[in-house]
Amino acid sequence: MRAVADDALASGGGLISGHHPTWLNRVMRSSPRNSAVIGALWSATPSLLVLAGAVGFLAIGTWDRALFASVPGTGSPLLLAGLIAVQALLLWPRRLRPLPVFGAVVGIDLAILGTTAGELGIGALAVGIASYRVVRHLPRRSALTVLVVGAAATTTVGGVAMLLGSREAPLVLTATLLLRILLLYVLPAGVADYVLGRERLTDALREQARMAEQRQVERARGELRAERTALARELHDIAGHHLSGIIVSAQAATTLTRSDPERARAMMQGIQDDARATLVDLRRTVGLLRSDDDDPTAGPDRPSPTPDLAGIATLVDAARERGQVVDFRVIGAPRSLGPLTEAAAYRMVQESLANAARHARGARSDVSVRFDEGEVAIVVVNAPTGPAPDAVAPRAPVQPGYGLSGMAERAELVGATLKTGPTSGGGWRNELTIGGAGRGVDRDGEAS
Repeated sequence: MRAVADDALASGGGLISGHHPTWLNRVMRSSPRNSAVIGALWSATPSLLVLAGAVGFLAIGTWDRALFASVPGTGSPLLLAGLIAVQALLLWPRRLRPLPVFGAVVGIDLAILGTTAGELGIGALAVGIASYRVVRHLPRRSALTVLVVGAAATTTVGGVAMLLGSREAPLVLTATLLLRILLLYVLPAGVADYVLGRERLTDALREQARMAEQRQVERARGELRAERTALARELHDIAGHHLSGIIVSAQAATTLTRSDPERARAMMQGIQDDARATLVDLRRTVGLLRSDDDDPTAGPDRPSPTPDLAGIATLVDAARERGQVVDFRVIGAPRSLGPLTEAAAYRMVQESLANAARHARGARSDVSVRFDEGEVAIVVVNAPTGPAPDAVAPRAPVQPGYGLSGMAERAELVGATLKTGPTSGGGWRNELTIGGAGRGVDRDGEAS
């Protein structure tokens, strides 16, 4: 029932103010060809109702003059009907501003009251409509002032007219006057205020829904950017490491083809192994992206296991097989740091060794993992570039990639601290420090 009442009041408010209610908008959308005509008729309905009252009054007064014989001032129904018609024209939508229209409509109603001893209320409908529009379109304080002035004028003119010309009892006259004030000013103002509140609430809900939708779109875009960044970082870590090793090994094998064929063949075999490993890792990554989350068995490929600290020794061995000079030390008692934290440490060492192969050929690299009581530090230090081992010819320079930014992103992801920069001796140092008693922070924000 409350919803029905709300719809009825909203429809009535739209009728008086010229605004289209929701149901009428649906009708207009369903019939675009006739929408202009329907909208114009709806907007003109208040004026047409007032005009219909004038026509009805004129018809009744012409048909049965004796009916109004007891009412003073009704000897000329045509004149009174003309005044009501003027009210209807003044209420025509968007013709005049609400305040002048209100003043003119109330003035006509006061003229009718004054000439009929306050007993004829045929101008009341137009006054009620004008009062509604004043509240709808004027500021609240201004509208209240206008309505108080109108009610005071109606009370004064109507009261004096009834006292001087009406033969009704004073109690009846007082009740009639109060009812007139209620119907002409108080009730329209209350309805208008309610409709305004409903419109403000609707606008607020629409704005809230729009902002929620915008936040959802921004959240989806942010998640998409994060996924793209993570994918780019993962592909760089996988392909960049292996391809750097392949390039270095291929250059060394080319140089050693004549001087040391056996070692050249071993390097070529290592190139094949690295290429296969790269292909397997890429296939696993693509398989992870293409797999159905609801079906763990979907797809022939499986995502590769998350790299950990134990895999750093394998990275060092692979770098040594490619001809890099790498020292590796583990200081302290190893302990688990959590999957994301260990993956970040592994990728940092992987990228550091790949950068050494690309940019510091022949330089010595020191890799250390230090487990202290309050933190874990993974350090990779490259000495200044030295002579290439086995007289391997220098290669062409390689364009810089996204390795350092990827390391920084992974460090931020797990709450670690990454420091990178040149050493005093001309080398390069990367240090990843994981605080909190050696506990990193995984993606979900919990300590790992």
